[in-house]
Amino acid sequence: MVLDSSLRGASATPRPQSYPKQVIGFLLSRQVEGCSPLTVQTYPERLASFFKSLGDISIEGIDSGDVLRFLGYLQKRDYKPQYIHAHFRVLRTFFNWCVAEEFIDRSPMRNIKPPKLPKEGRPFLYEVHRDKLLRRCPPTMFTGARNGAIVWFFWSTGARRHEIANLQLVDLEWQRDRIKVMGKGARERYVPFSKEAKRAVWRYLSYRDDEHPCLWITEERRPMGQGGMIMVMRRLFDGAGLRGEVVDLHHVFRRSWAMRNLRGGRSLRDLMAVGGWESEQMLMRYVRAMESEDALAAKWV
Repeated sequence: MVLDSSLRGASATPRPQSYPKQVIGFLLSRQVEGCSPLTVQTYPERLASFFKSLGDISIEGIDSGDVLRFLGYLQKRDYKPQYIHAHFRVLRTFFNWCVAEEFIDRSPMRNIKPPKLPKEGRPFLYEVHRDKLLRRCPPTMFTGARNGAIVWFFWSTGARRHEIANLQLVDLEWQRDRIKVMGKGARERYVPFSKEAKRAVWRYLSYRDDEHPCLWITEERRPMGQGGMIMVMRRLFDGAGLRGEVVDLHHVFRRSWAMRNLRGGRSLRDLMAVGGWESEQMLMRYVRAMESEDALAAKWV
């Protein structure tokens, strides 16, 4: 059985043939069920590190002690809690799949509680931060015009990184002031196309003389994927002096977009529909962060 190349993960990940057959089936099922490409790509690396720690053992022989020892090993290596929690989630999803497919009777994860995550504040971006980024994007140059359009797309749409990175020219509906994005689970939705974003992308496209159907291209006039977009954003945040304040360079735009629209009176239902959230849980975290920020900014006597 041959896996799609997107399932092979990082170069340090063992070849798919070295996996137990259940892992190969699980990876294929994630891809077929329409998980986002970025999510699918993280599974092989995290599962590989777990099975490498076990040595030669069958799926049926894995117990809760094996999982706890692995999580403890990650903690001793001083990995961040978020990194350890991500491994926990992948293992839980995998073993639940094994139970559903009747490879095992019970999941070894059933009595293991997820590692605690620190309750740390999540920063928002404001107009002053946006303008700092835009000052790094001179519109009189191809790269500046392109990068400025990327900043405006992140700022004004609230879309996810892969949704913006994968945009095609045909997805821009100029007359209806909206764009079509492909969200998680291969679900299409439409998001607003602001005047500022339209103006920025028009200026960027005026430099284009190629026939690529994709919206974003590199300086070498080649399609630019998510990797290229990550590099662009890192350089912009570094140049604007914002990298120390913000770690999640892409999700902070989505979080800030939600905050601005909540303050503007939009309902959670509206934000879920336009932003592509499936539950209110994440949005409620933003609401609490916003309320806490507003309370601290208020005058206290």
